[in-house]
Amino acid sequence: MSGHFLFIHVNLLAPVESPDTIPISEATILAHLKNNGFTGQILGDFANSPLKPQVLAEAINTYQPLAIGFTAYQENIEQIRLWARYAKKLAPAVKIIIGGPQVTFMPAEGLRHMPEVDFLCRGEGEEVMLSLAEALTQGTEIARVPGLCFLQKDELIETAPAHGANDLDAYPSPYMMDLIDLRYKERAVMLTSRGCSFDCAFCYTPKASHRRVRFYSTDRIVEEMKYLKSKGVRAFWFADPNFSLSRKRLITLLEAIIREVPGINFWCQTRYDLVDEELLSLLSRAGADNVAYGLESANPPVLERINKPIDLERLSMVIGLTQDAGINVELFSMFGLPGETFDQALSTLEFVRKNRVAVDGNSISQQAHLFYGTPMNDSPAAYGIRPFRRTRPAYLSVCRDYETDTMSADEIRQISLIWRLNRNDFAEDVRSGRNLFHRAAFITQNRNALADRPEATCMLARIYLSLEEYGAALDCMKLLSKKFSGYPGVEELLQGPFLHFKVSREAAHPGFKVAYDCQGSVDGKLVPATCTRFQEEILGEGTLLPEFERHLEGIGPGESIRFDMTFPSDYGHEDLAGKVAMFRVRVHYVMEPVTVENYKDLGNEALCNEYGLGDTEALRQHNINLCYRVLHRAYASGIHANTTDSVMLMNLYLKLGFVDRATAIAQMLTKEPRVLSYAAHIFRINGQPQKALELLDGIGQEGPRERLIRAQSLFDLNRAEESETTVKDIRLLNNIQLADLRVQLAARLAIPIETFLEREEALLDARTQAML
Repeated sequence: MSGHFLFIHVNLLAPVESPDTIPISEATILAHLKNNGFTGQILGDFANSPLKPQVLAEAINTYQPLAIGFTAYQENIEQIRLWARYAKKLAPAVKIIIGGPQVTFMPAEGLRHMPEVDFLCRGEGEEVMLSLAEALTQGTEIARVPGLCFLQKDELIETAPAHGANDLDAYPSPYMMDLIDLRYKERAVMLTSRGCSFDCAFCYTPKASHRRVRFYSTDRIVEEMKYLKSKGVRAFWFADPNFSLSRKRLITLLEAIIREVPGINFWCQTRYDLVDEELLSLLSRAGADNVAYGLESANPPVLERINKPIDLERLSMVIGLTQDAGINVELFSMFGLPGETFDQALSTLEFVRKNRVAVDGNSISQQAHLFYGTPMNDSPAAYGIRPFRRTRPAYLSVCRDYETDTMSADEIRQISLIWRLNRNDFAEDVRSGRNLFHRAAFITQNRNALADRPEATCMLARIYLSLEEYGAALDCMKLLSKKFSGYPGVEELLQGPFLHFKVSREAAHPGFKVAYDCQGSVDGKLVPATCTRFQEEILGEGTLLPEFERHLEGIGPGESIRFDMTFPSDYGHEDLAGKVAMFRVRVHYVMEPVTVENYKDLGNEALCNEYGLGDTEALRQHNINLCYRVLHRAYASGIHANTTDSVMLMNLYLKLGFVDRATAIAQMLTKEPRVLSYAAHIFRINGQPQKALELLDGIGQEGPRERLIRAQSLFDLNRAEESETTVKDIRLLNNIQLADLRVQLAARLAIPIETFLEREEALLDARTQAML
């Protein structure tokens, strides 16, 4: 038997380092195919490691696959369509099959709306794909393959149901067949079971599994873990929701891990009502470093409505016991649930915080999704859910396009913003000076929705302080003092003191901040990990190696130095550990620490620094915070930068909420239409569509690109009918932005499905053409 099968794992929401990018489903199917004489491979398309079209083209040309398979979810199905269309351009005869959660209960009509897809996989992938592979290679009738939906002479054919193996050990391990690329991964995904016997209103798994749970044996799980450990894997993620369905089975598994796979750690989810101190002790000894519990909502009536009653007092006690055992806790939760009010949704966040659970990882709440096969999607009215009037293809469910009887769309959006604002990584970015403009834009572009959240203004004040915008920081603190006095985070901020760094001509000493370039070489060869430009560090804070820092002490601004230093033997970079490196360092600025005790003194003009413009191109690339401070002080001093720097500063002003400053720069730009239209684009993407329209009004005769920006701005202002009128006569061949806007307008205006599909086809054609 021969035949090659290609799988593409698409997850544009996760980086390649994440265990979310491990193609466990596709790999298990491929293992089953290989075990039965077929060949195949898996490609990946991830957030920071996108699949290159030439890689797929090479795989198709080399192996001539019979079929290409995808696991589909609501969030990746459009990308799947793109890859399927691209593959069909290269090899029209190749068959495309999609399966997974989005497909199991997708209306058959969805296949008509995806002309590049040949089959929907309705059943368990291992059995369906093997039967399909045999039919394709032997030339037998496809209609005899169970678990398929396909078109035959324009008739939709649903074949007989497909059933998976009762004993999951019948499927070979993709790990032990080395089918999964674990490079870049710190954790390996493990599945100990399939299916679910519960009946939560938001979940499709019980219906898909007929409320039946099947298990892998303890021996199989442990053998996989031992094999992976022998390959260097020390961390595992038990991803199945029924890891702890049976306390007896869980204890047997944990004891086997302790006995046979010591020295590992793992993440798992478990039922809180199974947990006591004895089980937590066993989990800890087995290596559990993270345990997740299902919360969903901190409101009993809401929990009853979604058929998931929880004893919240017992859950709080279990959370405390888990934390006391040295195990991190995560809580799954959702908002926009049936019967849930805005205040009740907020109380779920308060429950998480009160129980000292970090808003990180799986504890970041999300809006409930209406997926095919879930009771909430199948009968939304029965749950008080009102889907928006939208045109959508049959392969997409309602998902988040709804409001409820008890929460408006604006309230659901506001809850989403509040959760994002309270994420741990948001506060950590602000504290460490990372992604400041991205974080500021989130706050300033959602001012109205976050007006009653003191943490938003606190965060913005801290961002302004980091960027030496002391007047703006002072305004934030005055507002906090007046409106949110007594709030713990506010009092902590207002009490100060505030550390400022003043540009100095003195040599650097401990406590001073230095901005420098450096590069290091070992045995005459440059080591990229040592190369940096405009790096800012505070001496004495412990962020630099002590020997490196000692060489910086005593250097003045504008001075350079060369020195050798030996890296520690346990240094975390193999090219440097234990080796002698020769460094060249040049110091740009030395800044002396100045303490401001009272926030009311932040308005003192003496705090302002003066910087030379210097190499702004390198600043843009290497230190955007310093770049902003340099450009802003130059602009405030009346020094006019070039057009590139001016547009950059305008963009950064908008992210910080300084619309008047950005407008003033826009008015100073050349009146050339190309420059003004780009400025309008910058205003629009920074949440200022009305200002974008005003800039476009000054251009006069608009070309197609200017009209596209106008149409996008109108759409952002919820003036969809005007936007639709504007795009009608725009001619931009294969322009992805124009095609995408037309699709969005078709959905928003509830234009007939035939027109929507025509526009969707044009968008896919434009994207495919760009790939070709």
